[in-house]
Formats: sequence, structure tokens, C-alpha cells
Amino acid sequence: MLAMTDDAAPPRPAATVVLIRPGRGAPEILLTQRPSSMAFAGDLFVFPGGRVDDSDADERLVDLVAVGPAGEEPAFAIAAIRELFEEAGVLLAERRDGRALDAAAVAGARRALLSGETTLGGVVEALDLRLRTDRLVPISHWTTPPIMPRRFATRFYAAELPAGAEPTFEAEEVVDHRWLTARDALEAMAAGELAMWVPTCATLQQLEFAAGLEDIAARIVPGSAPAPRVVGERPGLTRVEVGAAGAVPGQTANAYLVGRREVVVVDPGDPSDATADAILGAVAADGARLVAIALTHADPDHAAGAEAFALRLDLPILAGQGAGHDLPYLVKELADGERIAAGGAELEVVATPGPRRDHVAFVVRTAGEGDRADVIAGDLVGPRAAQAILRPPDMAAWQTSLARLRARHPTRIYPGHGEPLDAVPPDAGSGDRPGARPTAQ
Repeated sequence: MLAMTDDAAPPRPAATVVLIRPGRGAPEILLTQRPSSMAFAGDLFVFPGGRVDDSDADERLVDLVAVGPAGEEPAFAIAAIRELFEEAGVLLAERRDGRALDAAAVAGARRALLSGETTLGGVVEALDLRLRTDRLVPISHWTTPPIMPRRFATRFYAAELPAGAEPTFEAEEVVDHRWLTARDALEAMAAGELAMWVPTCATLQQLEFAAGLEDIAARIVPGSAPAPRVVGERPGLTRVEVGAAGAVPGQTANAYLVGRREVVVVDPGDPSDATADAILGAVAADGARLVAIALTHADPDHAAGAEAFALRLDLPILAGQGAGHDLPYLVKELADGERIAAGGAELEVVATPGPRRDHVAFVVRTAGEGDRADVIAGDLVGPRAAQAILRPPDMAAWQTSLARLRARHPTRIYPGHGEPLDAVPPDAGSGDRPGARPTAQ
């Protein structure tokens, strides 16, 4: 358990495109199934994408891109455009002279690119193109966990299907595809119809309530991720401030370590190597070991790093009733009032629906602390994720849940985002300050 990421395979840069189009009631998202013969993610449904090639940093290409949000590292955006073109036949580009693209010429260029007869740079020069990197909206950064033999540091982008475009697929790259709303895709995963990994599933959750690309660009704005900060709140309770919750750099959140010798980690929502190392380092510094993962709810900013810890250390993932529905891994669902043992401490599960139906809080009682009861409240109290498109809350359930917490007379409240509080506020929390009333998105 004490092994950090030093011996892990170095992650290779990669890029992925979440292609969206208008749908009935909600945008539809393209999911493609990889052939079973592929060494990485075979048979899984994913978004089009792949590794960044050396040719993606070709100076000729960099000089012929439309400067957009990804302009600081154009090779990622160029790789995203190339992979989308190779895998789905969708080219985010335009002629530099303003004339319409010739469909036959574009199809021929794709065949030459797939066969290795040319590079994207060659295609751009032959067709006199400007790559429309400004049509890519950055949404997240995912890094394959260190237990995997192949690792990728992947930039996720969203983009609209260009008017008049129709994706086409090569069997060597894609064996099946679906256009689905995010909710329908998550339902298909829960029913066992589509197999996904966490980055795909989490992205679908993040975009479920998006009205379209403009909404995504306005609400999810990756920035720089601050380094994780470990704060010893009191013996047996440590808060870890993370900087890329839900794999969105700049989205801050709190994870918690409960227990003195055997530790439960609550809400490891940042899947980055830096946060994994910070959590493992804090546990190791106390001569302890992790024994379980507990989630207040299944939103990515609270759950995105859970599976990597579970696989790395063979740990159970514990969450409220129904939380497993939107997650692509095994979850032990906990009943209201159930208790989780940690070293010298106990976490009581309190069902607290409102932000989500599966939302729970954990009342923490520690041996030798008398009647002290601290509460890890998730999103029930305090501000919610700033870099997120939030689901509409159930306000009646939220207020009932707050009343349940107040009845336990908590000594201190530890929220999912922001600083700890000394009391449960009278109203639900969702805005820019603790206690602000949530609004439907």
C-alpha cells in the first residue's frame, strides 16, 4: 500500500472528443465500441480518441489551427481532431479560402491517413485546411491509474457534430456505435448493455443536464489544479483539499480520512496521481492503512477516484442506496443507520436525499471523545461544485435531511466543498456561500 506512483508506467499524452448533437429533450452523445482485439479498453464503449502522436506537434499544423481554448497546448487539440477524423470520419476543419469542403476529397484523405500513406499535416496541406480547434471545449483531464500497464494522460473535449456531417466507421477502429442521451447511456450501462470505464461514465454524469455545447463551455471551465493540501482537523479525522475533483482541474473538493490505525477514505473525488499520492502519504505517515472507501454520493466530484483506490488496494466501495446505478463498478450499498468501523472510530450512515436520491452523510464518533459527533455532510451543506452542471435538487427531501442532521446535534460539519462549519445552516446549501439555497439547473 505504501508504494506511490514512482514505479508506474509513465502516462502517454492522449485526447478524446465527446461528440454531441441535438436530441429530443437533451443532447445525444456518440459512443463507440472498441474491437475486442485492442490491447487497451477492448470491447468497451468510449468516446473517439487516442494518443497524441509526434506528428500532432508538427509546426505546420500548429501554424494552421484556429486558436481556441486549447491553444496553449495545441498538440492535444490537434490529436483530438485527428482521432475524431480517423475513427468517425468527422473533420473539424474548413478550407482556408472559405470554399466548401469536397466530400470525396475528404473521404480519400481519411483513407490515406488510416493507411499510413499520409499524416494530418499532409491532409491539411493537400486540402488547404485550417483546423478548427476553437470548436473543441475542454472539460476534463483523466490519467489511467498506476496499476495499469498502459497509461494515458488524456484531455477530454466536447464538440458539436458539424452541420451536414454524418459519422462513418472502420471495423478495425469501431465495431459498434450508439447515439444516446447521457441518461439513456447511463441506464444502458446499469442494465449491462454497455460496458464503460470510469472516465466515460463520469463524463456522461457531468453532461447529463447540459443544454448544449454553449452550456458546457460556460459551466465547465478547467483551469490549473492546486496541489492537494492535507489538513489534520483532529485526531482520527483528516481533511484533504483536492484540486481536480471529477477530473476537472481547478475544481476543488474535500476528501476525508477517518480512523487512527485502520482508515476509511471518504469521497476521493480527484482521480489524479497527485491526490492519490497525498492520501496514501498521509495514511502512511500515521502508520495506518486504508480499509475501505465511502461515498456520500455518486457525483464525479466525490466518486471519480474511488475505483482506482479500490483496484490498487483491494478495498470495498461503500455508498448509499441506489448509488451503484450510475457507477461502472461494484458498490456495497448501505442502509440508513448502518455503521462502518474505522480504527478507533465509527461512521454512522444517515440517508440524506436532496442533492441526489442516493446521498448520505456520515456521523463520525471517535473512542475517547465522549458524546462528540462530527458529520461529513457531502453536498448537503455548504457550496456545491462550481465547475459542474448540477442536477435539479429535491428541495423538500433536502430540508427533511437537514432536519435529520440537526437532530443529531453535530459538533462540527465537514462539507464536500469549502471550509468546515460549526452548525447545520437552516437552509440547504448550494450557492457561493455555506447555507445558500440551491437552485434548479
